[in-house]
Amino acid sequence: MTKTTNASSLEMRRRCTSAAVCALMLATCTLLAYFAFFSDQLQLPWRPPWPNPSIHHMPIPISFSTTAGTQAPASLSPLPVPTNLSHILFALGGSAHTWDQRRSYTQLWWHLNHTRGHVWLDQQPSSPWPHTCPPYRISRDTSRYGNRAAASRIANIVVEAYELALSSPRKDEVRWFVMGDDDTVFFQENLVGVLQKYDHTQMYYVGMPSESVEQDVMHSYGMAFGGGGFAISYPAAAELAGIMGGCLDRYANFYGSDQRVQACLAELGIPLTREPGFHQVDVRGDVYGMLAAHPVAPLVSLHHLDYVMPISSDRHTQLEGLQSLFSAYEVDPARILQQAFCYDAGSGAGSVLSVSVSWGYTVQVYPQVVAPHELEIPLQTFMTWRSSSRGPFIFNTRPLGDPNNPCVSPFIFFLDRVLQNETEATVTQYSRSRNADDQPKAKCGKKGFSVASRIDKVRVFTPKMDPLLWKQAPRRHCCMTRRTNWGRMLEVRIKYCSPGESTTPPI
Repeated sequence: MTKTTNASSLEMRRRCTSAAVCALMLATCTLLAYFAFFSDQLQLPWRPPWPNPSIHHMPIPISFSTTAGTQAPASLSPLPVPTNLSHILFALGGSAHTWDQRRSYTQLWWHLNHTRGHVWLDQQPSSPWPHTCPPYRISRDTSRYGNRAAASRIANIVVEAYELALSSPRKDEVRWFVMGDDDTVFFQENLVGVLQKYDHTQMYYVGMPSESVEQDVMHSYGMAFGGGGFAISYPAAAELAGIMGGCLDRYANFYGSDQRVQACLAELGIPLTREPGFHQVDVRGDVYGMLAAHPVAPLVSLHHLDYVMPISSDRHTQLEGLQSLFSAYEVDPARILQQAFCYDAGSGAGSVLSVSVSWGYTVQVYPQVVAPHELEIPLQTFMTWRSSSRGPFIFNTRPLGDPNNPCVSPFIFFLDRVLQNETEATVTQYSRSRNADDQPKAKCGKKGFSVASRIDKVRVFTPKMDPLLWKQAPRRHCCMTRRTNWGRMLEVRIKYCSPGESTTPPI
């Protein structure tokens, strides 16, 4: 009886197992059939849209149609030719009435027969066009937008420049459209270095918001302010051209042209890519503190230069100050305004000097120890653009001096000249500012004060900076000092930091 019962139990188990397996197989087949049918209906992908990097797949071609009829490249392979100046088309918003007063800024940086682009005017100029200026074009009439027609006209320049490029025999060379004003100063080599970091076959909108928080709150933190300039890649410009007409109608009440452009790009889903080298210069007063503490990034542009004091108090005019800056920029573009900090203790205890070099522009010598995290903060020499208040800005500031503590004020030196320009290195010289406002207002009892007050000139030795370094993680360079000529000359040698090297304040 027991054997019969056990046999029956085993037989029932086998039947149940077979039935379960059959049911499982039937359910699996049903599920697979369901997905096979409905995946076509719902267009669900059966594999991830991008290959697994751990598996060697063949590249998946990617293409898309745009409203302007362009297509993205069929591969995400590295670009065969790095972006250069010939790949950039400038579109500068100008006016026939103001061009003669502002053209000196553009002539400072525009390379005839090398820089591509146009100044876009509102009407024909009344006098012959100088051959030293960029060629001009007349913008389309936007008078239907009423009292804000000028902003719509300038916003539409990017589309007109794109359409002009389409008809050019060199249209295949254009990768970027760079917008600016007729008083924007560009540093072209650094602009090229910035744009080389990005794939021009993708949709990019590159620039920077205003320095003044009140301006960003009023307009947008996500907007590239147009006076500082911004760059739009070719595919982004193609998409923008398809919707710009309707956008200008929808946003006709906006204040500026740059706000209109950003609103249209927002409809396309293209965000702002921030590059801190673009400078709207939305400040009043003396821009010195901001330039003397430039971020570790290439200097790309400056704007609003007619509304601030000359960048060098030793120069009579703004143009003279800019010419001095360009004299250094032209021998080492990537290094211009880059900071280096070091300490000089050549006279023993109690006489340590803190030295901050903003290459090609200024040197600050402090009669006491100032830590690097303070030296990299701009001195408060300026006010906000709209309300002329002390802030806030999108960066920290520190006071220029303390009436109750004259030891904290720096001795300021400005670029005098480039002494030597070799293939691999340069020597620049900086002289003590002749403006009494640039020096400490009272004597300091510390020994370092008398040591710093004897210095008349600073000579800076540095290797030329490889622009390809900007494609790497940014790092401030190191330096060392010594005093010569009985303490009247301070020599600073800037160098690439060694592994493990730091700028540590002496105790």
